[in-house]
Amino acid sequence: MKNKVDGKEKKLLYKICLWIGLALIIYYIGLRLISGFVAFSSMFCLLGIILFIYGFIELKFKVNIWGRIPKLLKRIIIVLFFIGMSIFIIIEGVIIYNGHHYDKERPDYLMVLGAGLRGSKISTSLLYRLETAVEYNKLYPDVKIIVSGGQGPDEDISEAKAMKDYLISKGIDESLIISEDKSTNTYENFLFTKKILEDETGEEDFTVTVISNNFHMYRAKYLGKQVGFECLGYPAPSHAASSFIFYTREFFGVIKAYIFKR
Repeated sequence: MKNKVDGKEKKLLYKICLWIGLALIIYYIGLRLISGFVAFSSMFCLLGIILFIYGFIELKFKVNIWGRIPKLLKRIIIVLFFIGMSIFIIIEGVIIYNGHHYDKERPDYLMVLGAGLRGSKISTSLLYRLETAVEYNKLYPDVKIIVSGGQGPDEDISEAKAMKDYLISKGIDESLIISEDKSTNTYENFLFTKKILEDETGEEDFTVTVISNNFHMYRAKYLGKQVGFECLGYPAPSHAASSFIFYTREFFGVIKAYIFKR
């Protein structure tokens, strides 16, 4: 009787693997059709293929791959899995909280972090950030806005230039905009910006309200603090269809920031 119950539970588990794998593959295909290439999405597709094949093999051929693994190794895998999941859940909770928490205190500066351009065209993620900056400008119209982002290999102009042009087109006074156009990552956004502000003001301590997409907000604030800013956050939205990938990918970005402090 017990063997029959175990057999039904295993069969259900294999079906779950198969259907989750299929869902991830379909999600990847749909995302490619809607948004084109999204970084890290291929990992979801690969995981989906592995789960689908595993579930299919077990249901079709009853190989019992898990049962062939030595008990000690199985215990190690299970322990590592639960430790990893616990860390993942805690960090994702912090990421999600910061991505939905708005600081409305008046800062010394508003800082908009760059995102990709397609030639000279603003990407969806960057557009969300800029729209949020325009919204924030209505709260504190006289707070200077720092646009931070260099020029990537597939970009015709710097991200800072594209951001500045957009803000001016929305009626924001050019004299309020400070450009940092050399950075290539989030850490450099803050590092190079701090140097500009120190040279301009002769001071060292600044409070900045950071605008980035919700999934990126926690890591951005963390890296800003590493450079020496007092960071507040005002998150922008992210593309709904890609959010699942962005939030998952961000977990690894946070781990990297913890290890390398950049």
